[in-house]
Amino acid sequence: MRKKQSDLPDDGLADEAALWVARMQSSDATEADHSAFQQWLASHPSHASAYDEMKSLWGDMRDVRIPLPVDRKGLGSGRAVAITLGVICLLGLAALLFQQIGVVDRLQADYYTAVGETRVVTLEDGTQVALNTDAAIQIRYTARERRIVLLRGEAFFDVTKNPQRPFIVDSDGLTAKALGTHYSVRAENGSLPQEVQVEEGQVEVATQAGAALLGAGDVVTRDIDGKLLRSKQDVANNTAWREGKLVFSGQPLREVLKVLEQYRHGRIVVLDERAARLNVSGIFDLKDTDQALRILEADLPVAVTRLSGMMVVVRSQ
Repeated sequence: MRKKQSDLPDDGLADEAALWVARMQSSDATEADHSAFQQWLASHPSHASAYDEMKSLWGDMRDVRIPLPVDRKGLGSGRAVAITLGVICLLGLAALLFQQIGVVDRLQADYYTAVGETRVVTLEDGTQVALNTDAAIQIRYTARERRIVLLRGEAFFDVTKNPQRPFIVDSDGLTAKALGTHYSVRAENGSLPQEVQVEEGQVEVATQAGAALLGAGDVVTRDIDGKLLRSKQDVANNTAWREGKLVFSGQPLREVLKVLEQYRHGRIVVLDERAARLNVSGIFDLKDTDQALRILEADLPVAVTRLSGMMVVVRSQ
């Protein structure tokens, strides 16, 4: 299994840890705050290490200044504003570190894309690989097999059949073996989990936790425990990025923003659950995520605030 290039916690846990760091560093933290913090620390073994990572980042960005939003109603005032901005600063710095990790993967890659870029490459056997945003792959062809190591991001494979040389995609402990097919594999990146989607043919997916044989329309997602969760989805819509489009049908705004975030530098942070749960349907141009954010702001009861080039905040109106 390929080792992670960073000890930073995943996005959901990072958000929680950043909030606790900001609250505990506040001069007016109450006894109830400290008690709740201790309960949070004790509730899961990963919480202490996540808190330590974010506290270290807090120290690194203590002197960083960012502007307040023009409209502060959605953020509150006083302590609430300080905590919110502290969280935003931490997550912005974490985003910068994650992007630095991408440089390492690209140096190891045979083919890669930058953030917001997609491209198609043709391999020596005629197989075509479409690379999504911020993706990187290594080619390891031998006389016995054709193996692709997905270092980061997502790639869609239109595989040339050759029974004597199996085609296998390897992604951090997950393998996806093509049985003459069109399919995509996505690496886990902190915001989005590992996933395999089959558009045509069959794919044999395997991890240490088990294996699954997928057919057209099947999708498996690897959860935090390593288990494979199977579902039926519209794979053509899910992989419309190959045509320069992002297609959503009744998906929560939280998930939509996670996808949009992959095509731009920095972070998009949702400040409240009411906004995060709003349903979104539409087709967006992946080359213009700012336009997508403007459309979402116009169509939904949310406000979008750009705090800097690296940070966008979305909250309920």
